[in-house]
Amino acid sequence: MRLAWLLLCMPCAASAAPLLRSEGVATLANGVIAYREVHWQRGAGDGSERWVEYLCPAGQPFARKQMPAATRPQVRGYVLQDARSGQAADVRVGPGVVRVDWKEDTSTPSRTKQLPLPPDAVIDAGFDAAVRAHWRTLQDGAPVSLPFLVPGRQRFYPVQVQYLGPVRWQGLSAHAVNVRLDTWFGAVAPRLSLVYADADRRLLEFRGTSNLRDVRGDYPQVTVRFAAPATEQPEQRWRTELQRPLVARCGVTSR
Repeated sequence: MRLAWLLLCMPCAASAAPLLRSEGVATLANGVIAYREVHWQRGAGDGSERWVEYLCPAGQPFARKQMPAATRPQVRGYVLQDARSGQAADVRVGPGVVRVDWKEDTSTPSRTKQLPLPPDAVIDAGFDAAVRAHWRTLQDGAPVSLPFLVPGRQRFYPVQVQYLGPVRWQGLSAHAVNVRLDTWFGAVAPRLSLVYADADRRLLEFRGTSNLRDVRGDYPQVTVRFAAPATEQPEQRWRTELQRPLVARCGVTSR
């Protein structure tokens, strides 16, 4: 696992773009810290290469995600590995198609499916790029409907993004955005609340369903807050953090 992540990271090491690091804290409804998210990116643009490391409350990494640089950041693929549950995803985007390889946990086999890529589709963290791309439309009061990939179900679901208005967030001028399914799909009924900074439109808060399973095998409801903007960090810190081995258990989401 450690070697695989090194191979993913090494090709970009020669780039002159700075490495930026930010951190989010995910809490449960009772305020208990579920996990931390450490985000790395090479360069400041939405399409820059990115990595996310998920940490136990005590600081050990248990999951990692890598996203390649993309000219269309709204629909870029990614690779995810969670050492606790065995959950894994490999999403690859090609011309007009997306290939989803999904493994729910250690006890289930991988499932692979190729899907047509809808116009204005959104994949994973590309949602942030999509919100910024439609910022003016949203602020004008018009809802935006986007097909969002749910990799565990290997299909796209239409979600509606609605601007709620200006808010104050920890003393900052910000904007609230609501996301819900455009149509009812039985047990699938995600609802997300997002807060973006007014100054630079960076994500400040995510409130909704986590994309990682907890110790019970559920996807818990979390609030993830990014209190500080990304800061430039030395290459060695990035290498050191992403080379740490993943742990198979920790009290990540215990209530």
